[in-house]
Amino acid sequence: MAELASGFEGKLEAASLDAAEELARELIAPKVQAHAHSLLHAYGQRHGYDVQSLIDAAETRVERRKGSVVVRWGWPEPAIYMEYGTPRHGPADADVLSWVWEDPPMWVREEFDREGDGWRVFLPEVDGLPESRFMRDTLNWLRGEMA
Repeated sequence: MAELASGFEGKLEAASLDAAEELARELIAPKVQAHAHSLLHAYGQRHGYDVQSLIDAAETRVERRKGSVVVRWGWPEPAIYMEYGTPRHGPADADVLSWVWEDPPMWVREEFDREGDGWRVFLPEVDGLPESRFMRDTLNWLRGEMA
């Protein structure tokens, strides 16, 4: 009969957390991020949007906490508008919307004046964004992968 050394539980827990953290950093986090970004790229291609700045600004963190390993993914605020979509909209307290569009389509370049790093646009309303679901679909995909 084998005997277990006293204190083995703490060593086993530490070794398990080390292995989980390594798995999260080396495999899970990059795989999930790649999946989410492939969905976001496909969304951008379908609708003619440049999503690279959102992808470039994405952050993935693997955090070791007492008794657990947590993986966190995040994108800049505009990503949430693509995730859930937006309705067609106009300004609340003005006649037109105005902004500098850095990489607009050709019709904007032809119709509006250049300003700074883009073109100053004035529109009474803008089309909304279609829902992408890239975040929720990635989480659902991850659940399937982990099952």
